[in-house]
Amino acid sequence: MTNLNQQKAQPALFRGIAIILMGLAAIMTAGCAEERDTTDGQLTNTIILPTDTLLNLACEWVGVNGETCVLDDPENPFASILSFDKFELFDSIPGGPAGAKARFYLWATALARAPSGENQWYTARALHELYTYNGDELIRLQALKAYRSNLAFFFGSVSYFDVFGFGIPGTLNEQVACDIYRPPAGYAEICLNEAGSVCNDLGKLELIGSWGFAFKPGPNPDGDCPAGSVVEVINFP
Repeated sequence: MTNLNQQKAQPALFRGIAIILMGLAAIMTAGCAEERDTTDGQLTNTIILPTDTLLNLACEWVGVNGETCVLDDPENPFASILSFDKFELFDSIPGGPAGAKARFYLWATALARAPSGENQWYTARALHELYTYNGDELIRLQALKAYRSNLAFFFGSVSYFDVFGFGIPGTLNEQVACDIYRPPAGYAEICLNEAGSVCNDLGKLELIGSWGFAFKPGPNPDGDCPAGSVVEVINFP
């Protein structure tokens, strides 16, 4: 496990991060401070974000396409915001463990309100990040569900943004497979075998294959995984 796991989570009750939303005509969560900015007439809303890394899953399929239970999760600070710029909010959330849980809620909320491969992939990445920090087996399995959903429901989906230098390719198929086959720097291995040890390369290919997809890694396995990589749907007779 990387040194990311060595950070201690602290309850959001004692540590909190506030972000300010300007000019959003939306209903805010209970307890949010709200005031009128006399300089420009815009409504200013403050949201207190969680800073711990202990995620209580709202339901079995939270963070997976088609499930909207995250919108009823009382811990979700974005649940009652009906409209927002997801990347603007994403940029407002601090990096590292202090912002990991908020990132999950942001992208899971975006996915529940507007299903897309982009929103599904960022949700999966957020779960993967949380697993890296807290080592929770339930979160690891939830991240795999979210990654699988990307391929099953949004095969061929794209993202036009490279936020925080993730290096997203034109389509997300290969990025999803690479997150499993060769996790990005600082992220924990997410494919584990029954004994709890990290899957070897064959085991990772078999995991993706069990979902109904074939992954062919690029020619340089030690380099940028998506470069030259291909994901195909397995055609059964």
